[in-house]
Amino acid sequence: MPTNPSNDPKIKAMKGVNLFHYSQSNCAMRIRIALEEKGIPWTSQYINLDTQDNLTDEYFKIHPHGLVPAIVHDGVIVYESSDILRYLEEKFPEPSLIPAKDSEREEMEEWLEMTRDLHVKVIKVWVYGKERYRSKTKESMGAYVKKQPNQELIDFHKMTLQDGHIPQNKIDEADRRLHELFARIESNLGKHKWIVSDTMTLADIAWIPNYTLLNYNNFPFDQYPRALNWIERFTSRPSYEKGVTQWFDYVPA
Repeated sequence: MPTNPSNDPKIKAMKGVNLFHYSQSNCAMRIRIALEEKGIPWTSQYINLDTQDNLTDEYFKIHPHGLVPAIVHDGVIVYESSDILRYLEEKFPEPSLIPAKDSEREEMEEWLEMTRDLHVKVIKVWVYGKERYRSKTKESMGAYVKKQPNQELIDFHKMTLQDGHIPQNKIDEADRRLHELFARIESNLGKHKWIVSDTMTLADIAWIPNYTLLNYNNFPFDQYPRALNWIERFTSRPSYEKGVTQWFDYVPA
């Protein structure tokens, strides 16, 4: 589990669950939802990606890749959203968000791993490609490369800055993968009430924020009626209202 050992007295003094997050980050959304589902009190440590607060030396002490989310729980740093979900389940096991059957737990773990494996090459490529969005400038890339140890992220941001932006063939491939994934969700929902089981699990919490981000950019979910029912059920939950809706248009003071 990715943890970032720290001897910084300010970090070690943090009590309770401190969440370092950004309003529209799908990765941060899943942690806010999980915290609300479990009824865990948490302190907001807002990282404004619009002003690149995540690239400060101070924040790199929290997350070694300068990403959100990360948590500091009683002085212990945990980062990467799928691992934060596992950590919260371990430290706060009730109510359980783990399915009972071994086969369902295995599939849940697969969906959690896909949030990590596909985040840059599929989700970010599709969203940034559709919006022609650039989160870095040519001037800031030099400093970013010096701090960022993740070559996949460096290559991605360089690609968004090149002439012509993200190549269309990469956007098309990301689109194909997304339809493949939501077709699988559609199939699963023909067998279970939720993605991997008849009870809601970390798999659902991990993937509903991808709907939020993709829907904002007009992904054609109408092709997946069971998924739309799942989406409607999840987005009506108080955890979604508190963890996503209330934060989506947040503007820091």
